[in-house]
Amino acid sequence: MIFPREMKWLAAPVAGLALLGLAACQPAEAPEPVADYSFVHEVSDLPADPAIRYGELENGMRYAILANQTPPNTAAVRLVFNVGSMAEADDQRGLAHFIEHMAFNGSTEVPEGEMVPLLERFGLQFGPDTNAFTGRDTVGYQLDIPEVDTETVDTALFLMRQTASELLMDSEAIDRERGVILSEERFRNTPIRRWNNALWRFRLPDTLIADRDAIGTVEVIETAQRERFVDYYENYYVPERAILVVTGDIDPDMIEPKIREGFSSWTSIEDPRGDPDVGSFDAERPMSVGYFNDPEIYTIFTVDVMRPHVPQLDTAAARFENNLASLGDRILSRRFATLTSSGTSPLIQASAAHSTDFELADRASVLAVARPDQWREAVASVEQELRRALEYGFTEAELAEQLANMHTSLRDAADQAGTRTSSGLADQIWSNWRQDQVMTTPASMLERFEATLDDVTVEAVNAAFREQWDGSAPLLFLASPLALPDAETAIRDAWEVSAQQAVTPPEESGAIEFAYTDFGPAGSVVEREAVEDLGLVRFRFGNGVAVTFKQTDFEDGTVRIRVDFGRGELEPRAQDGVDIIAGSVFTSAGLGEHSQDELGRVLAGRNVGAGFGVGDDSFSFQAGTTPSDLRVQFDLLTAYLTDPGWRQEGLDQFRAVIPEIRRNLYASPSGVLQADVTRMIRSGDPRYGLPDAEQVAAIDMDAIRAFLSPALTEAPIEVTVVGDISEEALIAAMAPTLGALPARAADWPDYPEARTVRFPDPVIEPVVLHHNGPDYQAMANVYWPTFDDSDAHRTRTLSLLRAVFDLKLTERLREAEGFTYSAFNNDTASEVYPDYGYLYVGADVRVENVDATYAAIDELAAELANGGISEDELLRARRPLLEQIENAFESNGAWMSWLAQSWAHPERLDRIRALTEDYETITQEELVAMAAEYLQPDTSWRVTILPREGDTSEE
Repeated sequence: MIFPREMKWLAAPVAGLALLGLAACQPAEAPEPVADYSFVHEVSDLPADPAIRYGELENGMRYAILANQTPPNTAAVRLVFNVGSMAEADDQRGLAHFIEHMAFNGSTEVPEGEMVPLLERFGLQFGPDTNAFTGRDTVGYQLDIPEVDTETVDTALFLMRQTASELLMDSEAIDRERGVILSEERFRNTPIRRWNNALWRFRLPDTLIADRDAIGTVEVIETAQRERFVDYYENYYVPERAILVVTGDIDPDMIEPKIREGFSSWTSIEDPRGDPDVGSFDAERPMSVGYFNDPEIYTIFTVDVMRPHVPQLDTAAARFENNLASLGDRILSRRFATLTSSGTSPLIQASAAHSTDFELADRASVLAVARPDQWREAVASVEQELRRALEYGFTEAELAEQLANMHTSLRDAADQAGTRTSSGLADQIWSNWRQDQVMTTPASMLERFEATLDDVTVEAVNAAFREQWDGSAPLLFLASPLALPDAETAIRDAWEVSAQQAVTPPEESGAIEFAYTDFGPAGSVVEREAVEDLGLVRFRFGNGVAVTFKQTDFEDGTVRIRVDFGRGELEPRAQDGVDIIAGSVFTSAGLGEHSQDELGRVLAGRNVGAGFGVGDDSFSFQAGTTPSDLRVQFDLLTAYLTDPGWRQEGLDQFRAVIPEIRRNLYASPSGVLQADVTRMIRSGDPRYGLPDAEQVAAIDMDAIRAFLSPALTEAPIEVTVVGDISEEALIAAMAPTLGALPARAADWPDYPEARTVRFPDPVIEPVVLHHNGPDYQAMANVYWPTFDDSDAHRTRTLSLLRAVFDLKLTERLREAEGFTYSAFNNDTASEVYPDYGYLYVGADVRVENVDATYAAIDELAAELANGGISEDELLRARRPLLEQIENAFESNGAWMSWLAQSWAHPERLDRIRALTEDYETITQEELVAMAAEYLQPDTSWRVTILPREGDTSEE
């Protein structure tokens, strides 16, 4: 199980392992692992993807090559080692990650400071395309190259070869990088990271796991000398530990000789160090209880059962048994979802999973997020639902729902396999290698699943699930923002008291039919226009529903849909905050005939959904589906328009989670930026930022209904569809759904009085806000007012200026000063609010560096305004943007973004046509003129975010 570090996991439960594929086969005893092989598919009965060319050099380095054309004319290159921070000595804690940074700071043939500019000249952007990662047991380097000409491919392989054994790790370069690493440690020092390390220390106390967090320790980062870097590098960056992966629009027959020629000379030192001794797992450990207190942490309760890891070869039989248990995890997680969907449960979220931890222990787990003041009830809820599953097992209906969902996922994966991205495939290949798993094909996974559905019975799932939880005492761990007296005793008591309560068997539910399949006589298309140069069709139904459609082959078997109506944030409302809350609760309130929870059962096996948003100038539904589920998807969207549920449970869910969102945001400077500054840079406009506790308490479902209902029932509807579907099939799905609705209004109020967002007045001294996190975290932020989006070329000039500014920020604040791990910047030009826009620069820095950071930002802004933009900087900023645009023209997501609301804003079509030329023709003089006009210190608004002293209440 992977525990996400940030807020995402409040929105989506922790996933199990099922989508590795229910590797259907006849159940059999899984064989023991075989020791001698280069790749596990050599000794497994699972068929490897025949399109992947695997190999091994005489020095032991493995490689994998796969030709793939999505996106066209691009490739992904990965160099990954099967070693990470767990191999560090005590005086090396953090050096595995530090060395990853040094890969960009000089090698035998690439001088310090030249690698990133070199890549930028080839069109790679530092971060998205050029990056690296370090974990406890893995280090990797990644390049996503935008062209596959000989020079670019050779350069990518050359740089990976330099990384493998040629890094200089100059002492002065190490010293210059220390500040960057310390900034990254500061930025990543979040409540979730601290909880995660505490949890590992509790789970595996006799191991190095908790003490080998990849970021390391401040002491080592500040003091480690070059010889300790070299010691790790020479002992662990050895070819026997590495795999090189190349995927993309390439010819394997041409790539393989390049790999052999470039990497065969890579040799190890004599007798390099072996795998580290990470410690041991106590199989006899009794029931244990742990507690972690942090004022900014969520209330998180975990229950684990851990057993010594039993190695197994990856075979069809092993996958079958593993996934039987995963089905049990899914069903239990589904039961938890039913509880939390009520909005009244002490649980906010909970899920079950099983995994192997660092080849030490096999673990079954439940992880739950709870309301802080109801942690005891949450412990009881977890205990009783887990016990109910273990005592009484699962029902036929529950298994059928999960099998239907799994079958759909596998079928869709097989249908969409032809347009998987090269970067995704590269990461999947190395990840499978690290997990010692065979990389099969989606088609073979589906075939095995379908061949053995008869073997996936309730009895088999129950047995596999119970086996995961059998034989060891539970380990209970509670994280809480509350300082609980005698916490461990209280947690144990809550568990044991709950264990005395009887649980009842689950009820077998009957089949439920989707209630929304008939919306009246089908409509017809009364207007149609083809836009040949953009490959579009635009048509309108008799009721006024307008459609923009682009048929593509970018994603096999995938259709993206967006439905816009009304004016979103511009709509009148009786109470501030209702717009923000409405966007969060509308779909969770379900439909008139089905609750949100019931919809999960009714639509099991269907690839449909509906995300709802309140945008600057429209309400919108967004969904992704498949050709086979297109009609059901439009049934669902039409149902939300015509019969929303308005259930209180949707609002109750939001009220349960918003205090935890608030707690998370105020725990870091960047969170305060989202919670408060978003509103402040719009002069306090209540349509933005985080609603306060009083607003949340005051807004009820009637207020949300009053805000949304007029647009839902009457406003013109505009639909944008992009994907792998024919026009005929699209019309067939829309005509009896959205096309069958009563006629919509011909137009809708423009609400000019609501288009009044104003940038704040300039400040001489920065505004000061406070966060509740560690006392050495701060942010310096500068906003310059600019303009709206009425002139596309001007907006794009601003974006290119921002990109040049970003280069200078990286070189100054990160490389030269070591103030920050990564400067933040973006530009905004509003389509909705006249004369509103800004360019933003921010940096996460130490408190004592705030003033120097502002001074450096001002110096860089003045440099830009005074003409300090070189031809090389312009090339390094422009080339990645042009490569991103070229790739965007082969992306459904980009086309959806460009085309949405193009009936309401027809000028968007011309903007698409001019996109590439605009960026190609922007001159150095234009950038300097724009910088001189807008990047002036006396027009800027600034906000410093500092640690709060003593008081930890929110702003």
